[in-house]
Amino acid sequence: MEWKSWYSKRMLLALICLLAAAASSFWLAYSFKDVSPSSSLKAIKVLTNGMVSELEHQHAELADDSSPFSAKLSAWAEAQHAELLVVSADGTILYDSSSQQADGGAGLADSSNRETRVLSPRFELDFALRLSRAEPATYHIAFPILDAANDTFVGYAQFALPQASVDQQQPFSSLQRAAALLVLILSFLLLVYLLLAINRYVKQQQLEPIKALKGNAEAILKGNYEQEAQWTSRNELGELYAVFDQMRVEIRSLHLSQASHSQAHKELISNLSHDLKTPLTTIKAYVEAIREGICPDLPSAMSYLDVVHANASKMSALVDDLLLHSLRDLEQIAVHPKEQYSAAVLKPMLQHIAHYIETSGVSCDAPDSYPNLLLAIDPIRIEQVIANLVANSLKHTTVGDVIALKVEENEQERALEITVADTGSGISPQDMPFIFERYYQGQAAPASSSEQLPPRHGVGLGLSICKHIVEAHGGTITFHSRPEQGTTFCIKLPLS
Repeated sequence: MEWKSWYSKRMLLALICLLAAAASSFWLAYSFKDVSPSSSLKAIKVLTNGMVSELEHQHAELADDSSPFSAKLSAWAEAQHAELLVVSADGTILYDSSSQQADGGAGLADSSNRETRVLSPRFELDFALRLSRAEPATYHIAFPILDAANDTFVGYAQFALPQASVDQQQPFSSLQRAAALLVLILSFLLLVYLLLAINRYVKQQQLEPIKALKGNAEAILKGNYEQEAQWTSRNELGELYAVFDQMRVEIRSLHLSQASHSQAHKELISNLSHDLKTPLTTIKAYVEAIREGICPDLPSAMSYLDVVHANASKMSALVDDLLLHSLRDLEQIAVHPKEQYSAAVLKPMLQHIAHYIETSGVSCDAPDSYPNLLLAIDPIRIEQVIANLVANSLKHTTVGDVIALKVEENEQERALEITVADTGSGISPQDMPFIFERYYQGQAAPASSSEQLPPRHGVGLGLSICKHIVEAHGGTITFHSRPEQGTTFCIKLPLS
């Protein structure tokens, strides 16, 4: 179960318990507050109001011993477990339910007996509510009787009502108070249980897993990326553990990648040091030979200078590759495409590159025409890309091979295609997936011809930088190659 759902249900139940406890407390406080003489008097009036009203209408019938009204009074008194005493204004007792019960309900006392039963209302009637201490406890009170016809005072009605009968008429009975108290106790117990359950759940399902996750985080800080974070519950903690473990895997991958990058960087420096050392040694040897006068004539000195120039050019290319590599790592290879027409940009560029290919001893098939299309291009960077592709082709070709340069419009993809194709030794199949990766230096298949150009060195940065520049133009660079049949690179630049 998700923590949010579990917690919401428990908190809702706890809120209900609090509301029930508050309502019960208010109920109890108000019920005990309401137990007062005034509330008891109201309850007695509710019980006796009907009988007092009938006495006001039928009090004259009490003079007749056989009147059915006296039987009605007796039945009411018996039903209410009460006593009723009706007294005239002069103190004569007109009706006494206690005497009827003593006589077995035979009727009122005879007239002679009634005349002898005279009391003083002032001293013997309870005009104020009185609660007797005897068992069972009884309320005593007297109400005046007014004649219903002429609204004249005719006597009193003295009631003696059991306290239990009166309490049943109270706004809050003892049973209701007991129920309210029970609700209060149950609400309190349930609330305590919910608090303990929430505390146990938080401790077992939240704090302990987080503490365990802290251990995993400390392991990562110490460089241990193999300690997996596992949590089987499908809740928020399970999702956190899953994301944390995914983060661990990503950090491990980044760590391995960084270690690999660092190792490749060290190998790059080592290769550059080796590649720079050889031409530097050659340049130093030839310069010292010239200084010592070993060259007897100018043609010999010029041949020595040609060797120096070739090795200096090789060093310059290596340093340029290293600079571009550093700029790419810093994301500072400036590419600023501007809208220009392709013919004006590419024609002089490819003519210069074609001349360079011819001077290298390899035939060049230059384009005869150039499509004049508007596109966003940075001529300097695109020339670097094409020159790099041509340099790679020269590394894998020999005298007699051909390098073809083509510029065509791809109407279907609305792009300009620049193709550099050669008939050289090609790229070996095991090298093809990695040629655009930094530092990767594939081994070309050996050429069949015995006549080859001098070997050209590199550090495996050219094609990765070419890919970066082309993608900065919004374009793509692809290739296909077959061993001993040549390689073709295709650059597609989107039209404006």
